[in-house]
Amino acid sequence: MSNKGPMATKAEHVTYNIFWLGQNIMWGFVSSYLASYLNMGLGLDPIKAAAVLLGPRIWDAVNDTIFGYVVDRYRFKNGQQFMPWIKIGTFGIGIVGIALFAIPKSMPDIGKIIWFVLAYVIFDALYTFLDAPAFAMSTVMTDDIQERTAFISGNKLFAMLGGVIATVAVGVFTENFGWSISAIIFCGVGNLLMVPYLFKGQERRKQTEQEKEEKFTFKQMFVYMKTNKYLFICLIAFFLFGMTAFEQPMSLYVAKVCFGGESNQLYIAACAALPVILVSSILPKLTKKYDKFYLLIIGLIFSAIVSIISIFVGYSSFIVSIILIGLKCVGLACWQVIIYMLVADTTEYGTYKSGIRATGITFSLQTFISKLNSAFVNSFMLFCISFTGYNASLETQLSETMTKIWNVFIIVPAVGYIVGIIILVLFYKLRVNDVQIMAKYNNGEISYDEANSLLGAKFGAPHKD
Repeated sequence: MSNKGPMATKAEHVTYNIFWLGQNIMWGFVSSYLASYLNMGLGLDPIKAAAVLLGPRIWDAVNDTIFGYVVDRYRFKNGQQFMPWIKIGTFGIGIVGIALFAIPKSMPDIGKIIWFVLAYVIFDALYTFLDAPAFAMSTVMTDDIQERTAFISGNKLFAMLGGVIATVAVGVFTENFGWSISAIIFCGVGNLLMVPYLFKGQERRKQTEQEKEEKFTFKQMFVYMKTNKYLFICLIAFFLFGMTAFEQPMSLYVAKVCFGGESNQLYIAACAALPVILVSSILPKLTKKYDKFYLLIIGLIFSAIVSIISIFVGYSSFIVSIILIGLKCVGLACWQVIIYMLVADTTEYGTYKSGIRATGITFSLQTFISKLNSAFVNSFMLFCISFTGYNASLETQLSETMTKIWNVFIIVPAVGYIVGIIILVLFYKLRVNDVQIMAKYNNGEISYDEANSLLGAKFGAPHKD
């Protein structure tokens, strides 16, 4: 079944992908390594670094929800809802990202903390303006469900490529050039790659007459959220899984402690990234034959099994270890691509049940959880590391510390895979055919009686104007 509508241009597909490439070259550098920068780069002890990260990141996560409400309520004079925010956010974010990593190491700790907090809050405000609206663009550039899937798959593929460029190169760059020069390279190049999409992206989905007449209110926002239970199931799974995603933020520690040097992080990142790239590239074809939900569950089960094997194998063989890291990241790859597709599907479910289209709040809540994850996962990681006996001043760590570092790196993500499986299997019931029918009803292509006949037994009656 296909939900045909206005289609996007080739230039939009290309520049949309390049936008995410650039954004994640920058974000991969800034977000994934803030803990390492504060601890290893500026010399703050792990507990102090964790505390510094937690406060501003929690606030930045909370204000995403407020921003989502603003996006859903307000349209610019040209009738656009998302693209102007993307343009505002893209402007200046690279410069602020560079400033974030320009803190003098000789500065007193209190000065470092103040500089970091101010720069990060500004950086994250700009990032908020561009991230959720950029995700939401996939729902307004086209009405075709399969093309939306292609946009999201391309988004995640190129986002991962950007993240790979950052994660693979960061150890080499920081070791040879320091954090400040590395920031100029990663943030500058990333920001430039984002610019072409600002001139090509188009919002094609038009407001219905009812949407034009109504002003999005706080009451509607809460009605939409209250009726959209599958959005919250996705977000809960997203948060709990993200809390255990130690693969990127901990890779520098594993490279240095277990494998003898930060530059080995390049190999770890490459092996972790390869399955993500492969999954992202083949997923559009796979989802034409198989429901993406089942593909996700199979990937998570596979990774949980490989993680258990990795605990017993250990890290004594570098080659075997990085191969196992790559294999266990198959589930991570499925998660990083498909969870965003599931969130996009919940926008149709929420509209189907409430009659309210709140794309902005949906993707802002997604960004909220993503940032909350970033806040907690880095702090949680540093908290776990504080129990391993790791000492940043020592060139070589104790063998007991090495083993503990490896075990944390493997066991915590394994718990995340298992939790993700349990939550989604037990509680998430949306499937691709259901979403296609909901989209048709939401767009006025089928009647209330037809929708209720097709879906009522499983999801209850839809809203009725």
